[in-house]
Amino acid sequence: MSDNTLNLVQPCMSQPWANPARPLRRALRWAPLLASLAISACASLGAGAPEAQVRQRATERWKALLANDFNTAYTYSTAGFKAVVTPDGFRTRAGTSVTWLGSEVVGVKCPEPAKCLATVRIDFKALMGGKSGDPFNTHVDETWLLEDGKWWIFQSI
Repeated sequence: MSDNTLNLVQPCMSQPWANPARPLRRALRWAPLLASLAISACASLGAGAPEAQVRQRATERWKALLANDFNTAYTYSTAGFKAVVTPDGFRTRAGTSVTWLGSEVVGVKCPEPAKCLATVRIDFKALMGGKSGDPFNTHVDETWLLEDGKWWIFQSI
């Protein structure tokens, strides 16, 4: 470099706005705040709205029931229900008088922060006299309660 070029660069480096370390220091000062905002935004998006969480849990539970996996379906019950009804008792309650063919959660409403109502369409065949009848469908309303940060189906004991 010539002496003229060196003289042109020197004055720029002495200007406060031209200090390359200054933007880095400014960014580092805001980094903790920006990181906490990003983490909280991701956490709230990951958890999803209560309606979406209940829809997913109800769908998973019915998928287990359709597969006759009563042990898995039982795990979606509230702690109070599980304290009184055993897994075998749950299996008996689920019954053997119908063959479930399909299910779909068609709606979820949450009238309270810790209570949601899911409407589920169920396709089934009723067993009559040991023979399977025509397919039917019906809608059932399920109550889901938020306990310890997770949604559980409420069932009468």
